[in-house]
This record gives sequence, C-alpha cells and structure tokens, in this order.
Amino acid sequence: MRQVLSVSKTRMLPSWRQWKQLPGVLSISEKRIVWGALTVLLLSLSVSAIGYISAHRIEIPAIGGEYTEGLVGDPQFINPLYASTNDVDQDISRLVYSGLVRWDGVDSFVPDLATDILVSEDKTVYTFTIRDNARFHNGEEVRARDILFTINAIQTPSYRSPLAVNFQGVTVVQENDKTVSFILDQPFSPFLQHLTVGILPASLWADVLPQNVPLAALNLQPIGTGPYKFLEFTKDKKGAVRSYSLARNEDYYFQPPYIETLTFKFYSDIFALTDALENKNVEGVSIVSYENLGQVEENKNVQLLSSQLPRETNLYLNQTLSPTLSDLVVRSAISESINKQAIIDELHAGYAEILHGPILSGMLGYNDGFTIAFDPELSQSNLTEAGYRANVLTGMRELKTSLANEISDEDSEEETTSDPTALSLTLTTVDSTEMKVVAERIREDLINIGINVELALIPAELMLSEVIEPQNFEMLLTSVMLQADPDPYPFWHSSQGNGLGLNLVNYENDDVDTLLEESRLETDNEVRAEKYIQFQELLAKDIPAVFLYRSHYSAAVAEKITLEPIQTITSPADRYTNITDWYIKTKKALR
Repeated sequence: MRQVLSVSKTRMLPSWRQWKQLPGVLSISEKRIVWGALTVLLLSLSVSAIGYISAHRIEIPAIGGEYTEGLVGDPQFINPLYASTNDVDQDISRLVYSGLVRWDGVDSFVPDLATDILVSEDKTVYTFTIRDNARFHNGEEVRARDILFTINAIQTPSYRSPLAVNFQGVTVVQENDKTVSFILDQPFSPFLQHLTVGILPASLWADVLPQNVPLAALNLQPIGTGPYKFLEFTKDKKGAVRSYSLARNEDYYFQPPYIETLTFKFYSDIFALTDALENKNVEGVSIVSYENLGQVEENKNVQLLSSQLPRETNLYLNQTLSPTLSDLVVRSAISESINKQAIIDELHAGYAEILHGPILSGMLGYNDGFTIAFDPELSQSNLTEAGYRANVLTGMRELKTSLANEISDEDSEEETTSDPTALSLTLTTVDSTEMKVVAERIREDLINIGINVELALIPAELMLSEVIEPQNFEMLLTSVMLQADPDPYPFWHSSQGNGLGLNLVNYENDDVDTLLEESRLETDNEVRAEKYIQFQELLAKDIPAVFLYRSHYSAAVAEKITLEPIQTITSPADRYTNITDWYIKTKKALR
C-alpha cells in the first residue's frame, strides 16, 4: 500500500532521476530547441547582471595617496598654546590637535572631542563629556586632566600664551575622569569659540617647566588627537625646517582621513610660493594673492578654492592726532568720496564684497539695509560749505592731473600747501602690493574732492611697533581679522583704546560702550542682534573709520584631490575643516 501511494503521489516538479531521462526521450530537433532556449536564458541573465552592476556600481573614496602643499613661513611652535601667532603653526596644529568644539564650516561650533555641549540656564557654566574613543597619537586615552592642564597652562602667566585673555575669569573644574565644566564669572556670549583650542597630553607636558616649554622637542614632534599625526621633518644645513610630513591617524575618533600622507614645504614669501607651484615643486599652496589669481586659475593642475573669511579692510581716521579729522564734515566727505566698487573691481573681482559697517554679512547683527552712498559731488559741496574755498578744490583737481603727468610730489606740495585752508592728510599703510594699490585709489578719490593725500608706506615688520601701537597715523589703511562671533567690543569699546586693545583710533561713545557691554552678557540672540544694529547706527554717525571691503581667502589644492569646498572659514586653517573627506584614490562598490 505504501508503494502504491508513493507512485500515485503528485509532484510539482520532476525529480532529478526523471530529468536525467529527458535526453533519451527527446528527438534531435527537440534537443536543439531546448539547448537554444537554455542559451538564450543564460545570455539574458548575463546581460541583466551586467546591466544591474553597471547601474549600481559607484566609485567610493579609498585610503591612499600623498599630497604636498606649500606654506609661507616656517614652523616654530606646533603647540596650541602659541600656534595662533604663526600661520604655519596654526595650519599644522589644526591637523594634529583637536579641541572640545570645532567650526562646522557653515555658521556654528559643534562638539569635537566632546560628545555634547551642556550650557546652564544662566549661561555661566559649560559642561563637556569627552568621547570614550578619543585617544592621543601615542595611544593614551583623553581624560579630564588633559583639559585642565591645557587651560591652566594658558591661564598661567609664566607660559606666556597669547590665548590667556580668552580665559580670564574662567574656572575649569573636573567633574569626573571624563567630564569637565567651565565656570564663568558672568555670561559671555562669544565664549564657545575659544574652546576650539587643541588639547595637550598632560602626561607628556606636566613635567616640562613653563620656561622650558619653548625649547621642548614636542613643539616640532607633537602628540595630539587630530586626524593626522607627526611623521617626520627635514632641515637644511642652517637648521631651518624645509619639509614637514604628517601621517594618517587610523585611530581618529571620527572617520579617519583617506589621504595617507601630507607633506608641507616652506617658502619665504608668496612670490616664491607661487613659483614653487608653477615649477611643480608643490601640488598646492596655502594662499593665493590677488595678483596671482589669474595665473593660478589657468593652472590645470590645481583647483582654486575661495572662502569667506572674517577679515575686513578699513580706513581708520585718527581724530586725536589730526585736528582736520576731528571735523565730522571732513570725515563724512572722506567716507562718501571713496569708490569702494572700483577698488574691488581692480583688486578682487568676484572675490570680495563692499562693507558699510563693522559686522559682516552672515554674522549676528548684520544690517543689510544700511549703505553709504558713493557721492563725491556731495562731498565736495559739503567741504565748500564748511569753509574750504572753491579755488583750493580746483587746485586739488589740477593736482590729480599733474600726478598723472608724473610731476614730482615736491612740486605738487608747493602748489597745494600755499593756501592755509588747504586740506592735507597722510595715509599710512603697510608696504605691500595690495595695500599700495588700494591706497593709491583712495588718494585719487580724495584728491578729486580737494584733499591732498601723502602716502607713507611702512615695512610690515615695523607696522605694529611704529604705527599701530603708538597710534602714529592720521589715516591708517589696514586689514583686521574678526572671529566667528561678531563681538565688536575689542575694536570699539573705549576701554580698548590707548594701546590696550584693538580700538585703533581711541573711539569713545558712552552709548556704544553700554550696548557692547550688554551684548556680551545677553543670552538671547535676537536681543543681541538688535543691540548690534543700534551700535552700528551710532558708529555710522560718528564715522571713526571707513569700512571698505571684505576680501575672500583663496588657496590652491591639487586637482587630483576630490573635496567639498568650505564656504565660510574663521581662519585660514579652517580650510582643513573637512580634511577627513578629502580623497585621491577610489575603489568600485555596489550601492
């Protein structure tokens, strides 16, 4: 009965034994049909598989490759305590070290070594928990004691760190082995940006006496927590560092970088740097000057990167030294007679924007509805009404023509200073190609409205000691670097004048002081922005300076590197914000 049931049982498909009998029951023509069908089926499957793979196969970044970049200057202290004073140190430190927070490349600071940012309700306590997988390049785990050591060293006068001012009135407390708190005496809105400072390993630095820190080998062979770690450096016969190499940190707590090795070469000035790029001694350069933009754009081996930088170029008017500039009519005439657009078109076409105030576009408190019109005719008319005689103004226009005809400055001075009512000012600036071009343009604009201008070009190394610190100028053309937070206090509060801060013209206004003080304590960004707008309106009435333009920062990177450009940076070193996403090599993968 079991045999009968087994034979009568139906099957969905023939068994293998039955399939083996198939060739014996098929005719020759039937066999051909079967084999043809099987061949078509296999070809169809192959084509489908190839199509699927082609449609879904992509190139993804792969580990490997080397990149060589040229920098202006040479490394001195690749140490977060001192790196801010040297562009080369700052660039390399950004790759070797990391801080509790970092700039996100857009508009804010985000956790870096920390897992999150906890701020007390009254904005006086900032608490950070360190990532469990954060380690120094020597394998040591990052702990709260490393944070404490770094900040305490910055605050200790014997270390002489230029960052000490950022942590005045700040107490650092270790909550546990992985948690630290920063306690402020009072709310300070821009505080978070100071916590990008790189963290030092306490175990390596604690035994180094403060006076010996500048001599320590760790300044050139650093141990940090960043995406790259020290590999090697070479020196010439005179002891100067000629090249410096970093290796990929495969244990980086975020995604490790793809590029295996970064090598930096150092040059004395931007001209030598550009020559090195043209001669292919380097594959990229840290900075491209305005006069070399066209040349670099034509170089097919590199890609030109341009980012917005919080750097503004201004003309400061020193009323203390110049009685002429104490007249608001004169300051107003200067402000309205400078053709800012012409300066940008000549110097930075496509890579700069006009300024009308001290707070830049994209920053908290920027007033996009405020502009200063270019109106030289009105400026000239106002000067005439203020008592500057028409024949003096005519003489100035003739001076402009005489300059074009290359008449000497001595002859021009005799022509214009014989009248005691003639306006004559000195414009001081650094002796650089860009500043000379801007100064000449301003000189022409002011001569056009009747103000004679003499240029004083000062070597860069003497600018701070002989001009800025003693405030030895009538008009000063210079660039200043802001931070990510727009805090104007260091530049325009009366306490920051007389060489104590960056108030270059000793500007004083009680209402401005009050607004700037309140803004630092304000925790509501909308209220803070409104106070900044009020501050700018007061500043515009007093005209202590003419805000000219914001130039972009340009660098050149090898064409072989695939990367996403950073739109906004807070310092040149921020161009490495997304260095872990840069890649040279690729591999195939299915998505």
